[in-house]
Amino acid sequence: MKIYVVQPGDTVYSIANKFNLPVEKIVHDNNISPDYGIVNGQIIILAYPTQTYMVQPGDTWKSIAEATGLSIVQLLQNNPFLSERDYLNIGEELVISYDKREELLEVNAYCFSFIDDNILKKALPYLTYITIANYRVSAYAEIEAPDDTDIIQVAKEYGVAPIMMITTATELGRGSFGITHKIFNNEELQNELINNIIYYLRGKGLSGINFGFSNVIPEDLQSYVNFIIRTAEILQSEGYQVHVTLIPNTFGYHADENNDNPYYSQIGQVVDRAILQSYTWASADIDSYEQTTIPFLKGYVEYAITQIPAEKILLGYTRIAYDWELPYVENESPVNALANYQALSLAHQIGIDLGFDEYYVTPYFRYYNDGIEHFVWFKDARTLHAILDIVIAYNLSGISIWNTMDFTPQLWVTLNSQFNISKILNVTSEILS
Repeated sequence: MKIYVVQPGDTVYSIANKFNLPVEKIVHDNNISPDYGIVNGQIIILAYPTQTYMVQPGDTWKSIAEATGLSIVQLLQNNPFLSERDYLNIGEELVISYDKREELLEVNAYCFSFIDDNILKKALPYLTYITIANYRVSAYAEIEAPDDTDIIQVAKEYGVAPIMMITTATELGRGSFGITHKIFNNEELQNELINNIIYYLRGKGLSGINFGFSNVIPEDLQSYVNFIIRTAEILQSEGYQVHVTLIPNTFGYHADENNDNPYYSQIGQVVDRAILQSYTWASADIDSYEQTTIPFLKGYVEYAITQIPAEKILLGYTRIAYDWELPYVENESPVNALANYQALSLAHQIGIDLGFDEYYVTPYFRYYNDGIEHFVWFKDARTLHAILDIVIAYNLSGISIWNTMDFTPQLWVTLNSQFNISKILNVTSEILS
């Protein structure tokens, strides 16, 4: 796979001709239209199949999968546009295989219960786990569960393990230090919470839990870790997966400082997966966003692998973009959260070239609106490549994506053209007939 940076005068057609790829493939892989302008500095991924298949009269998804030795899930991984329709076009070219690395890659993605059904079905072929937010915990250790029955059912059909994430946070990321303080200092409430966790794991047919509490005061961290250890022993004895999202601010990790707390080591000994992830929500300061960039994440991994077995670690890839007003004043400057594709669309609408920060490995641009300067910082496939380089270099288990509420072909093609995605569940039904 290659990454091409758009230059002045480029069009989708000229890029396709230059790199000897069908226009249709470039369009599908990059979610662009041949008639839609592209921005200077924008990246185009160029994924070259090792084997393709031309659809013949009478072909079905099932017959093509059987003839080529693929599963239906693999056919959908290689051709995600098939999820959008229930027919094949005679003469269209399908991707059968890419030249991939030998090792398997685990992929987790977070979603909310209101995810669009079509987006969910297009993302599931690429996932090992789908972590459903938020199972919200109250001060009385009750759990407010999302309406996720359909997500759980469909995930299992695609061989994806559905994981419940418990937290005190709302969809906007507003959590409660008061709730966690009350629970982690009250054994009776902790027992009640464990019982409620088991109730939902059993009742909904979930595969496991992700401890995602972000609002925990430093004095309560050891009690929180002790709760994780105790709960993990109970749940794992029943065959459930136990994951923990290790948010650096929550667990006291600071770059370029001596991080000698015992929490990472204690957690690493008991959990099945430790996710090194910084959440970013509808608003964020620049310092928090910086924790999702490559220099910070590399340092975080280098520390984490001294405390946690590398094969248990999933490295976070955060996909939210931000549009800040300048001059930036912490906790005061207005900020607008965007999906990465929305940031790119904004640059196209304004007609501005993209810059690229080589240190942070992030694209960016500046613009003015009503006389106010704005700074937009987002992610693209170059950022993802740098994340994957860290995963490979440190022998981590895989990556964790925050979040998958929109479908971005570049993300999934980048993963699928280089890695075989690990599945820990068997596909339970025919996805396509």
